[in-house]
Amino acid sequence: MWDNIRCFVCSVETGSFTDTAKRLNLSVATVSRRLQKLESELGLRLLNRHVSGVELTAEGKIVYEKMAGPADQFSELTRIATMLRDGVNLEPVVISSTEPIISDILAPKLAAFLRTNTDLRLTLSVSTSNVSLPKREADIAIRLNRPQDDNLMTKRLPSLRLGLYASRAYLNGRDPSALALENESLLGMDDSFGDIPEATWFSKHGLAHRLVLKSSSVRTLCAATIEACGISLVPRFIAERQGLIEIPSPATPQRTPYVVFHRDFRKVKRIVLTKNWIVESFEETLGKS
Repeated sequence: MWDNIRCFVCSVETGSFTDTAKRLNLSVATVSRRLQKLESELGLRLLNRHVSGVELTAEGKIVYEKMAGPADQFSELTRIATMLRDGVNLEPVVISSTEPIISDILAPKLAAFLRTNTDLRLTLSVSTSNVSLPKREADIAIRLNRPQDDNLMTKRLPSLRLGLYASRAYLNGRDPSALALENESLLGMDDSFGDIPEATWFSKHGLAHRLVLKSSSVRTLCAATIEACGISLVPRFIAERQGLIEIPSPATPQRTPYVVFHRDFRKVKRIVLTKNWIVESFEETLGKS
């Protein structure tokens, strides 16, 4: 473990893996690998990685103060790591996902969770791209595709079902089952997330030419639907909360989300607590699959 600790201490002192590699006559890849191994052995995130360099996490600062001290402090490392894994008031647990998952599934369930876990802190981060869990860009991610990385732990969550919805004002007394979609104003996702089913459904059914609004934001689509701009393809649970009316249509997509975290964190108490809360929040919102 000593070589890994030396890479850690040097990375803190230099502020970058590149300068650490030069100082220790190693490759950058070796420095990164040794740091990941140390974090895995301790079950702690020690450094935040950024384009400009690295910085200590709250746990990393405590470990560094011990490692930079007298050699006899090393014997305390396991005890310190155990204390920090179960400790409180340290780094927040960072959860990364898309806007509807963060805003409409997790946020409404926050109050009860935080009341029960008063020492836990969270960061809910909305992202349009997959963050790197091995690089510790987040602690937990909720993704709409199953990751293939063997270093990641995954659990399938209840499916997100989508449907076509309109407001009463847009329908203006018309029978939803009598609508011809090729004559209606449609609202859908843009290509910010790539060729996802929500974005390609309209082309698949020959309706792309009827799109009067595209957005990367589900909330924007719902707001526009409420204001009678047209018919949108959005998650059913959100549309039904807003009192929107479902429009009969060809089969609409459903997405399968997964909660994902690094294998290093599988025994870290606050990560496990948060993961379990995410699972419960999905099941309470969408029902058990």
